[in-house]
Formats: sequence, structure tokens, C-alpha cells
Amino acid sequence: MAVLKVLEYPNQVLSAKAKTVESISKKDLDLIHDMADTMYQEDGVGLAAPQIGVSKRIIVVSPNARRGEEQAYINPELLWQSTDQEIGVEGCLSLPGISCEVRRAKKIKLKALNLKGLEQILEFENFPARVIQHEIDHLNGILLIDRVDFNQRQALLGTYQRL
Repeated sequence: MAVLKVLEYPNQVLSAKAKTVESISKKDLDLIHDMADTMYQEDGVGLAAPQIGVSKRIIVVSPNARRGEEQAYINPELLWQSTDQEIGVEGCLSLPGISCEVRRAKKIKLKALNLKGLEQILEFENFPARVIQHEIDHLNGILLIDRVDFNQRQALLGTYQRL
């Protein structure tokens, strides 16, 4: 398949809400394969379609970063998030060189379509839950720098501009 260009902040596509996938086409399946190739090429553990300039609610994740273990979720929706949260360091392919601590739910329940268009409900915890929450943020136009306070955001963006 193909490795695609990952959009970087401040590209406006990254701050827009992605569109729902009405029906899964061959083009969508090809896109998902390209997204997986791109994610691995960029040493990522997740990638959302808006990050490659496509306004579709599709994410690909591989929390263990092992080829062949990636999962694609179409129209993912968080049904439940635990009140038990943890803070962890996150990076983002659309903000290269930037990382910061972000508070996330430790456990989540996800509803999404699989590659065959079948609805599935899955539960995740710890790092896999963090990865999925991060990628769903992308589908909603939220970046990691939107999850920190104003002063930290300014400091991160100042560093980002100097990179």
C-alpha cells in the first residue's frame, strides 16, 4: 500500500470534526491499509483519518506498535469512560517533537464498526484506552495541546515553533 503525508499543526483540517462514514467502500478499506502503513512508517501507535487530510471518522490503532496487530475502528464512539483516571505522557504525529502529560480515563467502552461494517462493542483499559481516546479526539477536532492549560499550551507551542 502507500505511505501518506501526515498533516501537521496548524493545518485547519486537524481542528474540524470528521464526517460519519455512511457505508464502507473499497476506497475506505484501501485508506485504512494506507493509514496503517503510514502509522508504522511514522513510528506511531495510532492514526486518525483527519491527520492525513481525510474528513472521515476512521481510526487505526496498534498500542503495541506491532505490524499485523493494528485494528481499525469506523465511526468510533465512546459509550462509557471510567471516573478512574490517570495522567500519562502523549505525543502526536501531527505535532512532531511535542509531548505532554494528559489526563485520560483508565477504562473505556467503545462502539464502532469493524472492516465488515458490523457493529462491535469493546472495552479497553490503560494504554490501549489512552490511544483510542487520543485518536477519537482527532475525529472531534481536538489536539493534545487542547487538553492542557493555557500556560502549558503556550510553552509547548513556543517549543514547537522553534523545532
